[in-house]
Amino acid sequence: MLSFDLPGRPFLKMHGLGNDFVIVDGRAQPFRPSADAIRLICDRHVGIGGDQLLVIEEPSVPQTHGRMRIYNVDGTEAETCLNATRCVVRLLIDESGRDSLLLETLGGLVEGSRCSGERIALRLEAPRWEWDAIPLAAPRDTLKLDLASGPLHWPTAVSLGNPHLVCFVESRDAVDVPRWAPALQNDPLLPEGANVGVAELVAPDRLRLVVWERPGILTRACGSGACAAVLAARRRGLTSERRVTVEMPGGLLEVAVREDGGLVLTGPAAVAFAGQLPEHLQDTGPKMKERQP
Repeated sequence: MLSFDLPGRPFLKMHGLGNDFVIVDGRAQPFRPSADAIRLICDRHVGIGGDQLLVIEEPSVPQTHGRMRIYNVDGTEAETCLNATRCVVRLLIDESGRDSLLLETLGGLVEGSRCSGERIALRLEAPRWEWDAIPLAAPRDTLKLDLASGPLHWPTAVSLGNPHLVCFVESRDAVDVPRWAPALQNDPLLPEGANVGVAELVAPDRLRLVVWERPGILTRACGSGACAAVLAARRRGLTSERRVTVEMPGGLLEVAVREDGGLVLTGPAAVAFAGQLPEHLQDTGPKMKERQP
C-alpha cells in the first residue's frame, strides 16, 4: 500500500453551486500568502484549483465572529463574494454551534444564518447606486450606462460591496460571454473593473444568469451577481417581485428584497474535500500588500 507523508498547512475545499474555494484557517497561525502562491493554489493543473482562495482571520470589529479575506486567481484581493461568504459562515456556524453570526469582509459586515441542510441565508445591506460608489471614473446615470460590446449594451451598474454591471438579453445561452464581456469589464469608465452579468428574464420571479467575474473568469455561480441582476431588473421596471429565483449554470439561488431595501440571499454551501498545502504552495514570492477593511 502506498504511504503519503504530506506535512503542510490544512485547507478545506468548498463550493457554492460549483463556485469553488480553497479555505485556510489563519486565526491561530496567520496566513498571508504571496501573489505567486495564490496563483499556484488556485491553478487547476499544478495546484489545488479554485475560483478564489479564502483566509479566515480573527475579527477586528466588535461583535463579529470572524474576518474573511478573499483572493482572486491572479493574486489580487476582492471585496465581496457571497458564495464564499456562505461557505465561511457555514464553517463558523458548525464550529461555534450558533444559529447565526456576523462575518467581517473587506466589502462590509454580513449576517449569516443556517437554514435546512447545507443552505445558508445571508442578510445584506441595501445596494449602492451612486456613480462614485460603483465606482465609475466620471458621473453617469447608473441605470443605463452608455457602454456596449456586441450584444451586451446599456448595462445597469450597482455596488454590493463590489462593482457589477448587468446586461439584459433575450437569450442568455445565445451570448458568447467570454468574447464580449471583457470589453465591458475593462472599460476605462470602470477604474476597478466590474463583474459583468448577462441576464435573461424568463418570468417575473425567475432569472437566468451567467457572470463574467473579475479578474476575468466565467464562474458557475455568483451570489453577488445574482443579487445585482434582481436589483437591476427591479430598478429597470422589468419585474416588481420581491422574491426571485436566479438560475445559473451551477444551480439556483434565491434573492429576497426586504422592505428596508436590503436583501436576503439563500443557497447551498457544500464541502468537497480536505487536504494539506505543501510548502511550495504556502509562499513563493514577495508579499502582496493587504487591503484594509
